Amino acid sequence: MPMTQKLADPEDPVLEKPGVPAILKDENGIESPDGLLPRDTSSDDLKVIVPNWRATTFDDPIPYIISISWVFEGGPFNPVYSEPFDEPGEKVLKVPRDKLEPGTYDLSYMLNYGGNKQYSFRKRVTVDRTPPNDNQSPKALIMQNVPGDITDDYLIRFGEVRFQVWFYPDARARDRAIYFLTDKDNPPDSEQEISEQAFSQQDIDQKQLIITIYEADIRAKGHGPRYFYYKLRDWAGNIGPRSTLLPVFVDLKPGPGKLKPPRVPLSARGLIDREHAREGATNQKAVTVEIDNYDNPDASDKLLIQWNGHDLAPLDVDPSKPVQTATVPWPTLTADGLGPMDARIDYRVSRGGTPTPPSPETRVPYNFKVAGLDHPDAPALLNTRLAKIEIYGAVSKQLNKLLPDDYELPAEGQLALHDNPVQGEKVFLYWGTISAPVAEYEVQPGDTAGKIVLFSIPWEFIDQDKENPALPVRYFTDNGVNQQLAPTTLVEVAIIIIRNLPEPTFPDGGRDGVLDCCANPRLWVHVKVHINGNDAFDKDDVVELFWQGCQGPNGSSPIPGVEDSFETQLTLDQARDGFDVWVTDYQKLIAPMVNNGSALCRYFLRKSNGGRGVSRPDFVVINRTMPSGETCGPDNDLCSK
Repeated sequence: MPMTQKLADPEDPVLEKPGVPAILKDENGIESPDGLLPRDTSSDDLKVIVPNWRATTFDDPIPYIISISWVFEGGPFNPVYSEPFDEPGEKVLKVPRDKLEPGTYDLSYMLNYGGNKQYSFRKRVTVDRTPPNDNQSPKALIMQNVPGDITDDYLIRFGEVRFQVWFYPDARARDRAIYFLTDKDNPPDSEQEISEQAFSQQDIDQKQLIITIYEADIRAKGHGPRYFYYKLRDWAGNIGPRSTLLPVFVDLKPGPGKLKPPRVPLSARGLIDREHAREGATNQKAVTVEIDNYDNPDASDKLLIQWNGHDLAPLDVDPSKPVQTATVPWPTLTADGLGPMDARIDYRVSRGGTPTPPSPETRVPYNFKVAGLDHPDAPALLNTRLAKIEIYGAVSKQLNKLLPDDYELPAEGQLALHDNPVQGEKVFLYWGTISAPVAEYEVQPGDTAGKIVLFSIPWEFIDQDKENPALPVRYFTDNGVNQQLAPTTLVEVAIIIIRNLPEPTFPDGGRDGVLDCCANPRLWVHVKVHINGNDAFDKDDVVELFWQGCQGPNGSSPIPGVEDSFETQLTLDQARDGFDVWVTDYQKLIAPMVNNGSALCRYFLRKSNGGRGVSRPDFVVINRTMPSGETCGPDNDLCSK
């Protein structure tokens, strides 16, 4: 850019400024404030207009002498050209060509008439022969809003591509970028420009130097690798060197079209839940987004899928497949919370790095909330943060252990209720390998975290596995949508039963095993049941005999209420030799069997060391009806008549 020199001017100006027709003017006809000259004016003398002045009258007139001063800005009057005139009037003078070196000058003139000198006001004039950016090669253009290739689809949608020129230190309003598009990586100087773009003062102030290249100009250069570049030219006409080339691939193949809404398979309940989000061995349960084929697919395409505004990993397109499938990871599914709410899903197709507009949107409901505290391994079903259930035997009362004392009795489960319990949530208890829950609890109003909840495990379930050193017991929390599995409690089940102990006998029943009206002793006196000694018996064991009256002659058709039990704590002799049990409650236990009924008996062993046993059953026929049809009893002893 031009140099200036600041010096004091001792002369007082009174005459008008000179005029310079060559000074550049804007679109409104206003001269450049710097008096900028076009570059090509430096090839000839500079034309200077001296305005008309008022004549001075002397007795001895002599010629008017006008001297032109051309001095670096601020310097003293310095005549570079003079010319005499006989009369006033507008005059045309000049600054010699050899004085037009680059710089900013003060242009003025002096009128000398008979030794009387008058000076004009100074006019600023600038000679600039230095191209913008200090005549250095500019940086490459910056393509705006196109992340990759310039595609056919992008040109159809926008009709243009915008580029930014790197801001340079000496940028001035009315500088211009002359821009080019070529298929050559080392274009010749003869390359024809596309057009040029002038920069306004606002562009300069905002440091936003933008050029626009239109669709037709880009298409005219065809498909393939292309190069964009530019040159800078200032208002004076100084043109700088070519910029660095910007390589861009122009892909004019038809772009992706007719994008269909994405599809998201839902669970049987019509939403996405945790079970749906858990990946099975074949990923069949993972949450997926399915994209149907669109027009003009290409193997280079990538699907840019958004789930609630969150980007999934780009998915490579296989045009041979009718559907492209992407898995949605758990962090993305829950990025906006556990729900319940709707997720919005759409996608774009990126070709050469340039994406299409979004597809139509799909909305799907989801709910990932759980009953109880969540856990870092979600959506895994097992939540190790949940409390374990504790199991106690009905009689033994030992933690996570069932003993023979608990035989035929329900076990008890104790559980500290999960965090933030909500009315209606449930806890399902599972026992061993039984596939259905054996007990459950529903959260009630007022329940709080840590409340001890009691479960009763019926004997019918315990009976299925009475000897197991580590029987698994676990529970699920359930809020009606999602479940969580608690850690397994291992229960030692040691309800060991001595089976097939010898059946009880009925000594008074004779060879036929029948007690009738002539039994001795009589039925209304007592019925004796004998239990033989056994190697399984020991001193202080308890044997409990069960008596059940029946309508049938073979222990069938039990009679309700005609039943009782009789306990015997064994002595050493009884354990070795056996013992008798007398059934004496005639009215309750014997009288109901009138005509060929029976009594079914078995006994249970409760050993002093905790063992249990059960005998085989046997029956005795009880018949109080004589062949005549008459019934005997304590008031009608028919055998004594």
